Amino acid sequence: MGRRAYGVGGVQGGGRKGGSLRGSQEDVGRGGRGTLAWRMVMKVVIVGAGRAGGALALALREAGYEITGIASRSMESARRLAELVGTEDYSDRPEVLVPSGDLVVLSVPDGVVPSVCARIAERGGFRRGQVVAHLSGALPSDVLSPAKEAGAYVLSMHPIQTLAEPETGARRLKGSYFTLEGDPEAVGVGRRLVEDMGGRALELPKGTKVLYHAALCVASNYLVALVDAAVGLLRAAGVEPDEGLKAVLPLLLGTLENLRELGLPHSLTGPIVRGDAGTVRAHLRALSEEVPEFLELYRTLGMYTLKVALRAGLDEKAAKEISALL
Repeated sequence: MGRRAYGVGGVQGGGRKGGSLRGSQEDVGRGGRGTLAWRMVMKVVIVGAGRAGGALALALREAGYEITGIASRSMESARRLAELVGTEDYSDRPEVLVPSGDLVVLSVPDGVVPSVCARIAERGGFRRGQVVAHLSGALPSDVLSPAKEAGAYVLSMHPIQTLAEPETGARRLKGSYFTLEGDPEAVGVGRRLVEDMGGRALELPKGTKVLYHAALCVASNYLVALVDAAVGLLRAAGVEPDEGLKAVLPLLLGTLENLRELGLPHSLTGPIVRGDAGTVRAHLRALSEEVPEFLELYRTLGMYTLKVALRAGLDEKAAKEISALL
């Protein structure tokens, strides 16, 4: 059987019509974990055929879930992902496919999550008993209120992982953490999905998504900026940028391995945790004379490093001496 395309200018169709969660839609939250019970495999519709949507679709398929439809702004991107995950139905009109899903995942850019959700709701796409999720790290589940008003349970399900093309992304999701925030029923479903994909679930209280996302920006985005600064300093020391990056990567990987093995704060090394004020003084002098544009960054990071060093056992007297320098 060929794939069915439900496009604006193509074959008109309604997709498979859904009822409730397959098998049963019992709210067992009253009796225990606050999840939705089902006896058959959930059927999943992915709205958004980009990197995150593709990785999640593959990971869910490999975990045994049936992907019943792929929707995207572009029929071509929807077709490609549908072909990749082995589903017959794809469309550039999400509301055509959404009713067939027990789980609907909006894997679209943060800025359009609310409008995409509202448009599907206006066109009657959502139904009672569905779980509707988005993958945004910054947005709460509340932005899916149009789906909730239609009777769906809403969920924010964010993978703490960088995702490239779908196959690599799906592999990376195994062992990764996912944060869950939303209706208790939907969080229970999300927890099961994450576990089935080989991930780990971390539940967030409502109202904490912005701080959570800021933390991830510091851990991932700012790390890249710090490496760029380190490569810039190496360039000032006469090392070409390409070689500089290659030189610091083993150091970075070693530090990450220390964090995995030793945790915080005991992974910290270097002059500050040793109380080596002389080396810090020399760094400040060289930066001031040769690359003053890096001085403020060094001071700011040094002051924060000092706090970590104190937790790791740095002597108070040495800490005060270094603090005065910074």
